[in-house]
Order: sequence, then C-alpha cells, then structure tokens
Amino acid sequence: MPLLSKAWRMILSYIVIASLWVFFSDGMLNALGLTSAQQEQLQLFKGLSFILVTAALLFLLVRNYQRINRRATEALLRSEKRLRNALEAAEDGMWDWHLSSQILYCSQGYAALLGMTQAPPQAEADYWLQRVHPDDRENLERELNKCIANRDTAPFQRSFRQLHTNGQYRLIQFRGRLLLDTKQRPERLLGTASDVTQRRKDEESLRMSAVVFDTTQEGVLVTGVDKRIVHCNPAFIRITGYSMAEILGQSPSMLKSGRHDKSFYQAIWSSVNASGTWSGEIWNRRKSGEIYPQWQCIRVIYGEHGEITHYVAVFSDISLLKRSQRELDYLAHYDPLSNLPNRLLFTERVEHALKLAHSEQRNGAVLLIDLDHFKHINESLGHDIGDLLLKDVAERLNQQLAPRMTLARLGGDEFGLLYETCSNAEQAAVQAQHLLNCLAQPYQVAGRELFVTASIGISLFPDDICDASQILRNADSALFKAKNSGRENYAFYTQELTEHARQHVELASALRYALDNQQLRVYYQPLLCLKREQVIGVEALVRWQHPTRGLVPPGEFIPIAEETGLIAAIDAWVLEQACRQMVLWRDQANGLLFVAVNVSSRLFGRGELDQRVAQVLQDTGLDPAFLELEITESAVMDNPKAAQALLERLRDLGIRLAIDDFGTGYSSLARLKRLPVHKLKLDQSFVNGLPHDHDDVAITRSVVALGHSLGLTVLAEGVEHAEQAELLKQLGCDLVQGYFYGRPVPAEHLQLTHMVDVHP
Repeated sequence: MPLLSKAWRMILSYIVIASLWVFFSDGMLNALGLTSAQQEQLQLFKGLSFILVTAALLFLLVRNYQRINRRATEALLRSEKRLRNALEAAEDGMWDWHLSSQILYCSQGYAALLGMTQAPPQAEADYWLQRVHPDDRENLERELNKCIANRDTAPFQRSFRQLHTNGQYRLIQFRGRLLLDTKQRPERLLGTASDVTQRRKDEESLRMSAVVFDTTQEGVLVTGVDKRIVHCNPAFIRITGYSMAEILGQSPSMLKSGRHDKSFYQAIWSSVNASGTWSGEIWNRRKSGEIYPQWQCIRVIYGEHGEITHYVAVFSDISLLKRSQRELDYLAHYDPLSNLPNRLLFTERVEHALKLAHSEQRNGAVLLIDLDHFKHINESLGHDIGDLLLKDVAERLNQQLAPRMTLARLGGDEFGLLYETCSNAEQAAVQAQHLLNCLAQPYQVAGRELFVTASIGISLFPDDICDASQILRNADSALFKAKNSGRENYAFYTQELTEHARQHVELASALRYALDNQQLRVYYQPLLCLKREQVIGVEALVRWQHPTRGLVPPGEFIPIAEETGLIAAIDAWVLEQACRQMVLWRDQANGLLFVAVNVSSRLFGRGELDQRVAQVLQDTGLDPAFLELEITESAVMDNPKAAQALLERLRDLGIRLAIDDFGTGYSSLARLKRLPVHKLKLDQSFVNGLPHDHDDVAITRSVVALGHSLGLTVLAEGVEHAEQAELLKQLGCDLVQGYFYGRPVPAEHLQLTHMVDVHP
C-alpha cells in the first residue's frame, strides 16, 4: 500500500506539471512576439524537450522500480534460503496445501522424512493422506475440516503416523496455520513437518525413568560436581528420614556414621575417579541417629564433552538382610529348642580345640551325654513334654559348665561337652560323675515330677587323633559301652572299642548276607517232662554257619540282629523252617508233641504276627496244635492291650503260647491272669543260683506256685546240673531244658528217647 500511494502521487505530480507546462509555455511564446516560423520552430523544440524530459523521467521511474523489485526479490530469496536452511538444520520439511485445487506441495525435506529420495513437488493431497496410518487418518481429516470450517487462523500442532519407505510408520509432527484470501475465505494451509519418533521414544523413556526413580525401593542421591546434593528420590527420604528441603544443597558427609576412617572414603573416591564407579557395603546414619548398613553404588555422570557433571549414588538398606543373615547363621549353628550350639558348631569347636592341643601340647576331652530310655517319655507323655524336659536338661547341664567348656545339643536326647582344659582321665571322670549326679535329680515339667538318667562316653585327645570326627566317633564308641554296661554311668574310649565297633559293623553286613544266602541253620533243644523224664517237645533255635568262622555264637549275632531289625526276618524264617521240620517228624511218628519257636519283640510289635503264622501253617500243612510260640514278658508289657488282642487272635488259630524270660520284666498279675497263654518259662538267671542261692530258690518256688495257681505249665530253662534238676522236681516244676539234658543240635542229630504220647 505505501508503494502504491507513492506511485499515485508521482503520477498526479506529473499531470499537474505537464499541464502547467502546456498552458504556460504557449503563453510565454506569444509574449515573445515571434514570427510564425519561429514559433513553429520553438513549438517543435518544446515538444522534443517535453518528450526528452518525459522519457528521462520514465527512465528514472522504471530504473527505480527495477532497483526496488530486485531488492525485494533478493530479500525474498534470502528469506527463502534462511527458511530452507532452518528447516534443513532442524531436519524439518515444509508443506503447502491449496484448498481450492486440493494440490499439496511438499518440500524435499518433507519427502526425506519418509525416506523418499525424490518426491513429486506438487501432488494431490490424497497422495500424502494415503500414507497416514489408518487409525490416525480419520482424526487428522476431522481436525483439519474443523479448522477450515471455523476459519481458525491460529497456529495448530498435530502428530500422526505416516508410512516410511522401509515399511514402518514414523511419528510426524505438523505445525501450521490456515491462510484466508482477501474475502476472508480459507485459501491454503501452510506449515512445517518434523519426525518426532525418536523424541517421543526418548520422552517415554524419560517418563518411565522418572517413574522408576520415584517408585524404586532403593534410595537415589544426585550431587553436582561440587558434591552438593541436588536431587533425591522418595526412597531416600523414607530410608534416611530427611525431607527434601533438609537435604538439598547439603553435603552427603552429613550422613556419615563415624564407623569408617578417612582412608575408607579415600579408597572410595580413588575408585570413582579411576573407573567411574564404586560399590560396596557402607554404614550410614539416619536422621534419628540410628546407624544402619547400606549396599551402595556410586557412579559418575559425564556431559556431552566428557566432563563430569554429576555423581549419583544408589543404595539399599540391608538392615533386614543383615538380620536375616544373623538369624540364618544362628539357625545353622545353634539348636532352636535349647539355644545350645548344634553338632556343626560343636564339631568346629572340637576341631579348633584339637589344633590348639597339638600346638600347645595340652590335653582335652569330649563327653557325649545320652539320656537313658528317653523315648519312653515321648511315647507315654508326648513330644511336647519331652521337649520341655530336654530344655530343663540343657539348662541344668549349662549350669555345670566351667570356663573353656562348650555344651551342645547334638540331636534328639544327645548332648556333647567339650572340656578343653581337661588334663587327664581323672578330671574327665570327676566331671562326668558330676553331670550324672545333677541329671539324676527330679524334674518338674508341666506339673509332673519326672526322673531321667544318662550315660556318658568320654574320649580324650589329642593322642593320635587327627580330626574332630575321630574324637566324636571314639566318644560314641565309649557311650555305646556305657549303655551296654547297665546305663547311668560313664565309660572311656579304648582302641578295643573301635575294633569292636568295626567288627560290629562288619558282622551286621555279613548277617544280612547270611540271611539271603542260606547260611543260617535251625538247631533244636529237647524239652523234657520233669516228672516222667521224657522228651515231649523241642525248642527251635537259630544258628549261623559262617563260611570262614564256622558256627557263630548266638550271643554274638542275636544282639546285632535286634539292633539292625533283622531279627524279625530271622524269626519268620525260623518259624517256617521249624514248622516244615515238625511236619516231617509227625510223618515219622516220633512222638514229639510240639515245637517251640521264639518270637522277638520287634516281630511281635508289628501286630500282624497272627496273619504270618496262619500263612506259614497253611503253606507247611502243620496242625496248629503242634506249634508253640514263646513271647518275651517285656514284649507283652510294652503295650498290654494290643498284646492281649494279638495273643487272643493267635490262640484262636489253635496254637500254644508261652511267656518267655518270666521274672525279668514288670508283669502285672492282673493282666497276666487274663492272657491266653499256656506256659511260663522261668528265666535261667534264677536257675543258675539253684540250689544254693536262697533268693533264687524263693523266686523259683513263687513262680511255680503262681503258674500252677493260674493253671499254667511252668518250664525252667538253663538246667545244667543234677542238683538243679532235683530241686526243680521237688518244687513241682513241670518242664525243663538245658545242657544237662541236651544241647541244641541239627534236626538230623536230635536223639529222641522216652517219648510220651500225651500232653503234659
């Protein structure tokens, strides 16, 4: 508009000046009084001069216009260049959408955003809209149509996905505005486009990092290069107790616990400066003053040019972990019931004591303490009472400790005592007796008065012992000796005990092999009617015919069979062999009235003995009347109700029943009279003292009288002398067996004389 006004002013000025020249120039010529010829010449000169002046003015005007137009063009080119350079620097593109023609112009930079090396400079708008993701196209068109309909010329910004030539969609951000024509009608949409795919990913990553930063359970602390705190997360506030306002601008040294010296922190920063990182355990202080452990990692943050900009420390409170480690360590080394060291810790301390004993030339001792018959308390009163009693035992033993002693619970009812300053066996014996005496006092447990005794095995060291396990093995061997010696006493380890234990293990293995490979034999010992002095039956006894040792004594392998549990299998095997042999004897009509077979407490306690006996009788074809089972008194009294029920089932099979080893247990006469048994066997321990031991005579007389009063037959075992047999006959004993009448022999060597054909 200013340029147009200036042009009009020049034109109007020219018209005015030219008109004045025309009017006043002719008047001036007439005033000169010139001839017609002179006037014509001047008129020609005036016209030519006017033309020249007009041409000069026109030239100047055109030249000025060209100069102004050139300047405007150059300015426009410079502006376009600056715009193009700016767009290229920003990696943006330009677009121009003419609404009337629906032609969309896109710059080469815009095409490059979509991977195009060459794109049409002008194309229908639909060409570009087709590259918009289907999920975004409808929203884009709706937004643009709304802008056009409302003639909204305000700048707008939209982002949508467009297809790249590599087959993937890129997120394109459009900035532009609507341009109106002179009549305020929408004419074109113009703007720029930029690829914000990576930026959007970075923003999303930053948002996630911020969420992690705020929600992580680890404390995060950020400092500047000056090591002043510039940022921290909520976990830091929760762990340390400091608020954001209290911590910002402060030095992390305010968190120091005082547990670490200057060299510790110097080592940390030396590692940070050398490698850019450090991690380890460190103790710091909360706002409350509490000192707590952290696991901390410090890292350096570098700027674009490699300079250090920040330090970040990430730490976790490991107080609970430390506490859990202590608890696990306690559980690994201490017994939770008694709070005493367990076997693992006890073994470690014995190992340490052994090393000191070797290096310092001194002696020590290990005492293994095992409670006697503790299982009876668990079985009769329950494990809760048993645990309470064990706690009382542990407390009582713990009160007897002197310096350099360690008491441990090794498991079950077994305790161990390490006596590091024990110089000789006498000191160990005094300590052992002291422990036995204190344990023998009554206990008050849950309103009950309980008594418990103990056996102690003692192993002295160092001697030739090389490790702790050998000390414990030696003490265990001594404990076994104490148990076998009647309990409630102590025993020392000797080399003979180790040899005995080794033979014990080897014999147990060989016995199992013997059972599986027919090395066992059944021997038979005659049972006589004392009144008639005639054999009426035999007792089946197991023997072991070892391939190299020959006949192994029963007293040597029977206890092992009972310990290992093989006794039940041996009893079952003997039962079957004896029944088969009795069938052969009955077929030979040799007059034997029964065969007696011992039943161990282990086999009897299984409760299925009646089924096994019934099966054997069926398999062998033996009449039940010719079989007698001998059950020990202790087996019957362990569980009287169950025993009576089992005995009644056995009686119903038609077999004979006898109580073996009578007088050695704790029989209840009230129960004895209800048991469905036929015979009492007087234990040989009472027969051995006959006829000179007055107590044994009295006991024998009483048992015979008791048996007869209950209608039972009485048999005395272990008769080895004529005077014993004579006294038993005088006392009215019914049956006898023993070496005086015959030793156990194989079936083929049994001499059966003076048989009778009636029951005793």
